[in-house]
Amino acid sequence: MFGGTYKRAGFAAGIAAAGLALVGTAPASAADLGGNCCADLEERIAELEATAARKGNRKVSLTVSGFVNEAVLGWDDGVERNAYVVTNETAQDRVRFLGQAQIAPGWNAGYLLELGVRGAREDRISQDGPGADNGVSVRHSAWYLSGKEYGKVWVGQTSDAADGITEINLANTNHFSYSNSWGNTFGDGGSGFFVRRTDGVLSAARYGQFVARGTQQAIPGEGHRFNVVKYEAPTIAGFTASAAWGEDDIWNIALRYAGEFSGFKLAGGIAYTESNDIPGPDHTSGVSRGVGDTQEFGLSASIFHVETGLYASGAYGHLHDDGLDALYGRNVDDDTSFWTIQAGIERKFFPIGKTTVFGEYFNLDRGAASTNSGGILNVPTLGTGFNQVANSQIEGWGVGLNQNLSEVVDLYLSYKHVQLDVTTTNGVATRDASIDAIQFITAGAQIKF
Repeated sequence: MFGGTYKRAGFAAGIAAAGLALVGTAPASAADLGGNCCADLEERIAELEATAARKGNRKVSLTVSGFVNEAVLGWDDGVERNAYVVTNETAQDRVRFLGQAQIAPGWNAGYLLELGVRGAREDRISQDGPGADNGVSVRHSAWYLSGKEYGKVWVGQTSDAADGITEINLANTNHFSYSNSWGNTFGDGGSGFFVRRTDGVLSAARYGQFVARGTQQAIPGEGHRFNVVKYEAPTIAGFTASAAWGEDDIWNIALRYAGEFSGFKLAGGIAYTESNDIPGPDHTSGVSRGVGDTQEFGLSASIFHVETGLYASGAYGHLHDDGLDALYGRNVDDDTSFWTIQAGIERKFFPIGKTTVFGEYFNLDRGAASTNSGGILNVPTLGTGFNQVANSQIEGWGVGLNQNLSEVVDLYLSYKHVQLDVTTTNGVATRDASIDAIQFITAGAQIKF
């Protein structure tokens, strides 16, 4: 928290008054400080003013925070292996500016500006290399008005009501491993690693084509950051409700809970989202969660035993796409769902900070798929002789370790084993593709400021 500009005159006057008090109580010889004492003091104050971080005015507080999260990602697709330095997309590098001012008793107004920074983007790399998909993006740009008894209203680009609904986890692992970390590791948004067949051929299909599509995360039920109007109700008995609307058009509602009971910490949430924000003919805009209107819901929950540090967290999400039958011209599987669980222990085994050790499982089922541009997903290079996807499943398991240092640094290490199964069709018959597993090892650190 940064305060306003120093007032030199008042500060100097206070020092002078303290000096006079000392003169009155100390021997004369001790009071002889020399003729340049005030000049030195003024020079020191000027130096402090020149180096202090300042805000625009004295009414609005300003908090600057953020973190850097970079890692080394090693991978093995059964034939080729390599390692890249990447920005961990599970918790992207960012800097946040949060301001707040009291405008009346019980009423506050404020703003949130947050910029995301990427080096090599983890969810866009492949066997071809880490690429150059780096830069700075706007994560949040919004203002809010809040009343103690009335809740908070947000306007601008910020999290919708469902953002983070499948990521509720009381353990310290969300910066590198939980529900969204899977898609960020092997690819989302139609991108990511190429699929390796068991005969060694590297196909043109990518893992990111077999997850939930659109500008949101790779898993169904999860929210994102949009241009929205959002309302957050006051917390009552640990429950907080919220609702958001924006873009053209997407809306969602959510309910979250956090509390502690009989030595256990508990947290959870559930959200429902509808979207008919479908891209136009040029496919350059829109939320694009499907080729038609979509309905999805997501939920997650976490329990943490305070005395032992044992914990378990789980999440589930489901998405239905109304437009897939019309796209394919027949009845197809138009649902995508996922579930994941993570369990482990988090305790202070060492004086330097808490250690978290865990295992996890991930499963994502997708039916008939569409491309991000709204067309039928064809996968001729999978080698089945059939081009269209009837359904697919991504199954993964992993283990991980996080070591916290002095509450501002987290060192982490994780292993993930991922298997993709794809059933292709010609509209009548089906054939299963033969696909090799892919493995990932991630080692990195998050440093907060």
